[in-house]
Amino acid sequence: MNPISRLPLLALSLALFASHGGSGSPPAPADRMAVVELFTSQGCSSCPPADRLLSKLSQDSRYQGKVIPLSFHVDYWNSIGWQDPFSSARWSERQKAYAGRVFHSNRIYTPQVVVNGHAECVGNSEGEVLGRIADALAAEPAGRVSLTVEPPTPDGHLKVKVGAKLARAAGAGDLDLWVAVYESGLSTEVKAGENASRILRNDRVVRRLEKAFTLPGAAGSEKSGELVLGIDKRWKPGALGVAAFLQDPATLAIQGAAAREVGR
Repeated sequence: MNPISRLPLLALSLALFASHGGSGSPPAPADRMAVVELFTSQGCSSCPPADRLLSKLSQDSRYQGKVIPLSFHVDYWNSIGWQDPFSSARWSERQKAYAGRVFHSNRIYTPQVVVNGHAECVGNSEGEVLGRIADALAAEPAGRVSLTVEPPTPDGHLKVKVGAKLARAAGAGDLDLWVAVYESGLSTEVKAGENASRILRNDRVVRRLEKAFTLPGAAGSEKSGELVLGIDKRWKPGALGVAAFLQDPATLAIQGAAAREVGR
């Protein structure tokens, strides 16, 4: 059993309510944003530069509140000498979904960056990554996502409140609101594989991903909810953050997002 992808949901409560237009007021303008998903592995010698670039993006003041970097450690490198402690078969399946449904390919590789669910490039090519981000920030998403996160409780839970509203229609179907818990400041002494004898540092590592609710894709649709998520006692509470993003399950395009550091 993978300890990251199959952690028990200790508590999950959703308080959902919806409205579908008809308010008479114009929709609020959507926020420009770029969700940057890096598919990486500690077993891949080409990945550390991409990991460093992701960390750089998360610390760049120009991108605060606009660029949301997330690191997904895949598991298909684990059979080649090193078991990545942050890897998950679920993240490999997420990458395969992008390859097949968005990029119409059976090829997956590391390091790969996917921006807003519809553009990709090699993850250690800074110029290409920044270009994809610039394109994403030039486009107005269909939705706006709100997010608040309370400090962890003494018994190891995170209370997350999320909301989403569509300023315009987004595709023909519904959208899913996903919540990701990530951890930064991680350090690993790699003892085998292509990165043997190196100490690798990783930020924005996705620890769990949960669906909060489904939102109708019609203009003016609005919904909010609350999740209470169990966190592993091995995670450092001060290094955790939460991202929420609105994604079309058919096209995988991301139509709005927000992120908060825990306790800030």
